[in-house]
Amino acid sequence: MKAGLELHMQVNTGKLFCRCPNIIVKDETPDYVIKRKLHAVAGETGDYDIAAVKEQEKNKIIKYNCFNDNVCLVDIDEEPPREIDMNAFKAALEIALLLNMKPVEEFHVMRKLIIDGSAVSGFQRTGLLATNGYIETSEGRVRIATLCLEEDSAKRIDDNTFSLDRLGIPLIEIATEPDIISPLHAREVAEKIGSICKFTGRLMRGIGTIRQDVNVSIPGGDRVEIKGVQDLRLMPKFVELEVQRQENLLRLKDELKKRKFLINSPTDLSNIFKDSKCGFLKGSEVHGFKLSDAKGLMGLRLQEGKSFGKDVAEHVKESTGIKGLLHIDELPNYGVSVEEVQKVISSLKCGLNDNFILVSCSKNIIKKVHEVVSERFKQALKGVAREVRAPNHVDGTTSYMRPLPGGKRMYPETDVNVIKVKIEMISEIIDNLSKTPEQMYTWLKSTGLNDELANQLLHSTKYELYEKITDATNYDNRITASLILSNPVERLSDKLLIKLFKMLELNQLCKESLPEIIEDLLRKHSFEKTVKKFKQLSTKEITAKVKKAVVKNKKILKHPSAFGVIMKDLLKSLKGKADAGVISKVLRQELSKYDKL
Repeated sequence: MKAGLELHMQVNTGKLFCRCPNIIVKDETPDYVIKRKLHAVAGETGDYDIAAVKEQEKNKIIKYNCFNDNVCLVDIDEEPPREIDMNAFKAALEIALLLNMKPVEEFHVMRKLIIDGSAVSGFQRTGLLATNGYIETSEGRVRIATLCLEEDSAKRIDDNTFSLDRLGIPLIEIATEPDIISPLHAREVAEKIGSICKFTGRLMRGIGTIRQDVNVSIPGGDRVEIKGVQDLRLMPKFVELEVQRQENLLRLKDELKKRKFLINSPTDLSNIFKDSKCGFLKGSEVHGFKLSDAKGLMGLRLQEGKSFGKDVAEHVKESTGIKGLLHIDELPNYGVSVEEVQKVISSLKCGLNDNFILVSCSKNIIKKVHEVVSERFKQALKGVAREVRAPNHVDGTTSYMRPLPGGKRMYPETDVNVIKVKIEMISEIIDNLSKTPEQMYTWLKSTGLNDELANQLLHSTKYELYEKITDATNYDNRITASLILSNPVERLSDKLLIKLFKMLELNQLCKESLPEIIEDLLRKHSFEKTVKKFKQLSTKEITAKVKKAVVKNKKILKHPSAFGVIMKDLLKSLKGKADAGVISKVLRQELSKYDKL
């Protein structure tokens, strides 16, 4: 097998071609709704893209949910785009350089035809920013083919409704060459590229802000894109099952070539099912057609729990909206009786080696169903079809979405100026280039952290805080890391946090008091009053407290548990005002005096 990845990452700036903010709405009622009907147009080559044509055939009217806070006239295609957001542009350029890529000399924005409803205008604006990069992996070098900067699509609510809160958010698209050689390697590559980009601090965070598409093919098969893999833990499973699916499609191809396969014309079978116990067939308009010499083909397993019949049904649903069809390989079932099956076999004149398909739909729709099924079998006779498939994150299987689009859907954007990528801009970015994850880890280790603390900081959002505090203070780095990781320090300002750690360094506060200090400060208590309340006791004050506790417990001093009992009381009474190590040291000194008596 071989595979390649496309990673899409949202940039944390405003929208790309307007000045609306990046605000993702959750289950809110829209302020207004607009409707559009989209049409396919010819690309730069003068040809029509197959995926766009298929979408236009559905003849949908799309509804768009709009919000006053993050949707403007640019988003609803009533106003030309503004100049590109340069913060997003420079963020994408920085990531390209971290991936060892070569920036283009001129950045040209193109229109990529998309009429599935996810773009109000019927196209997505995108531009090629860099090429020819690479990363090193455990399986060798993986080449990075391209990095594009584009606008994100609208968020799908249902088949005919989209939300425009996400539309226009800057999106970096990174595509690798097909250098991935195994399912586990695919996950490693996705994680490594994602880490390099994430550690720049330029990306949005949260579910859905990073999306991966994986392209898979095997010898004799073809490129299939699994679109929108969210859970990287399932990436190897998706790749493995796609390889399995393509292998089984090649077996199906060989089997079809051995048979005298033929699809017959549809027949009205409504009378057979007028009193059926099958809920979705009873009293409905039911049509069927014979698949000559096709016994067993529809039940052929392609993936875990998915047969070729299910694959055919997905193509039918995508083209007609019909959610199910029945075939002889799965009957009797679903309330369809043996007698009804026999009547269908008789009506369609099926032989022992024949199959049939049943569909509940109108006479007009059955013609389209027949056409889709015929086309799917023609594809199966050729082998693996180039297509886009949707991932099922429950079990790693995939479902048919649409044909794989190509270059015919691209044409120039005339409303956005060309950006010259000057050497001065590249030099400025190089001078301030973010560290790679490997460089960050090496630096964390150099500050004296063990592997566990270094890894925790590297994969948390608190790395920069650790860097700022260690630059500003000489407090113990291991204690600093532990305190940062175990407390909500990110909720305080950097200035306040550095003040606290300087006081820890000067022994004016003890580390045990930090959780309560943070809690008080988050409640808007005065900084001066808070630190005064938790001011660390001097050694003289601690000694006096310890002596008093020893005298109080004079009766148990000879008992083996004396130290533990007294230490527990002291920690409770001196909580947040004295270091546990200092208390312990002073207590042992005092108890040793009584041992000598």
